[in-house]
Amino acid sequence: MPPPDHSALEYKGYIGEVSYDDEADVLRTRVVNSGAYPIANAEAADPVNLECEFRRSIDVYLEGCKELQIDPVSPAPGAASSRQSA
Repeated sequence: MPPPDHSALEYKGYIGEVSYDDEADVLRTRVVNSGAYPIANAEAADPVNLECEFRRSIDVYLEGCKELQIDPVSPAPGAASSRQSA
């Protein structure tokens, strides 16, 4: 499976850098504008499901922060050069 035409996904201000793992034959994304470590990761077999999983991972992170009554890490602007609209 070839990698998608875009190299990043964007959702709620968070940017996920997309990569392709040819050994596992999956697409992966990780948040790259959340500071020292990625707050969310996702993987899927195709671009449509990767975007769904990326969005779900952000929503799970934000809901967890809400339940724990902690402030989520705010996305830093401009951390990736290519973005896909949400």
